[in-house]
Amino acid sequence: MAETGDGSRLPSPLDVLTSDVHSRLEFHKYAYIDCVGIKNALDCVIEEKVKLQQEQNAIVQLAAEKDGLTKKNEELVAEIESLKEKLQANESSNLLQGSGFQQSQSGRQAQTRSMQKRKRQSGDENADEHELMEDLSGMDNPDQGLSTEHEGARREISDIHSTLIKGFIDISNTGGRNIAIKYIGQLDDRPFLPACLKKLPHKEAQKKSSELYHFWQEQIMNPEWNPFKTVTVEGITKEIVDVSDDKLQELCAAWDEEVYKAVVNCLTEIHESGKLRDRTIVPELWNFKGKRKATISESVEYICSQVKRLSDTKNRRTRRAR
Repeated sequence: MAETGDGSRLPSPLDVLTSDVHSRLEFHKYAYIDCVGIKNALDCVIEEKVKLQQEQNAIVQLAAEKDGLTKKNEELVAEIESLKEKLQANESSNLLQGSGFQQSQSGRQAQTRSMQKRKRQSGDENADEHELMEDLSGMDNPDQGLSTEHEGARREISDIHSTLIKGFIDISNTGGRNIAIKYIGQLDDRPFLPACLKKLPHKEAQKKSSELYHFWQEQIMNPEWNPFKTVTVEGITKEIVDVSDDKLQELCAAWDEEVYKAVVNCLTEIHESGKLRDRTIVPELWNFKGKRKATISESVEYICSQVKRLSDTKNRRTRRAR
């Protein structure tokens, strides 16, 4: 029998097994790569789903905040309109009261002249005097009614003032506001640290400025310390801070002039607010631009402008969201 050549040699079982193993390895390799790709795709889908859910929650939250702001805005507008109506009613009442007072004075003068005429016409002077006293005692007292109406107007204005203070307190006092709450009797702490830094290292200056501030706040709140004097200017007598007071002089000599001015200004504000006896810290509507108490009218006007600004901002955001 002839021998078979190398070219026609059949693959051995080992070669077949090796080829089969290689094929299976390649298959599993590509299957693993496909699994990794599928896993990455699933991770991306899950991440995108989480993002979409977060965006949906944010939209729901924004919608709820928008509804809350809209409701709050409507309440503020209604309250402002109510305050405006009360102010207008008080102004009209004051005008009517002034007119009524003049009319009552004219009526009183006319009645007095009539009684004087009647007295001259009568011969019995004692009888007329008795009748005159009865007529005067029976006359209605217009001043009493006017005083009652003024008292009612004062109470109403006081209620409006208290409502405005409460509203401004509820709003956080951020910087840059012209009208805000100022606490009368509370010492301004801003000048103390710079004054201490001029004489002490930073760490010591921080501690000293805090101690100095609290010391002078306690002095201001002490009713027994009364650094005021009475002066007469152009015929008008008034009480002012006595800058020659020993404690104030020591403060001015020991520390910066700005610290001294802060203490003097605080004492002046307490005196002008009528809180010298109890020395309590009270909130007050304050015009920081004008450095004075804010009137009710400008406080209401300021709130109106802020509500309008808030409404315009909300409308712009709504348009952008669409």
